[in-house]
Amino acid sequence: MKLSDIITNPIRMKIMQFLQIRGEATTKQICEELHDVPQPTLYRHINYLLKEEVLIVKSERKVRGSLERLLTLNETKFTENTDIADSAYQFLMALYGSFQRYSDKENADPYADMLSLRTYMLTLTDESYADFFKELREVIEKYSKPQDGGKSRSFSVISAPVTEEGKK
Repeated sequence: MKLSDIITNPIRMKIMQFLQIRGEATTKQICEELHDVPQPTLYRHINYLLKEEVLIVKSERKVRGSLERLLTLNETKFTENTDIADSAYQFLMALYGSFQRYSDKENADPYADMLSLRTYMLTLTDESYADFFKELREVIEKYSKPQDGGKSRSFSVISAPVTEEGKK
């Protein structure tokens, strides 16, 4: 099954976005966070994502006679995906989910939170473009360590060639 077919379901997308932000969680923690979705429905979608290997069990432990599973996203499911359209869709839907959750907040203040949506067109040789990305990675690495009193922000980069209809 194509990845886009798996993740187009809004409940599965919520589960994946939660794990993308959190890194790992138990089914109970997912249910507590996604309290607007009935528990049986969440369990059904989590099991589906496990069956399709979108989620994997990172560890298991016994808790009061039942088995608690620590779940995480199966990153190889996304990196092995050779369908560029599927990969782009998954990436963009994850971004969309972040913006949707942000805009749903009562106290959302895009100006104070320095929300930014920008597109820059670069016309560079392949060598210059490789240098640009190397320098960008260095800047990101410099600022990627958490700072005391810092605010977490998501920073995404999309690099794609301009199609003929995108050229002026």
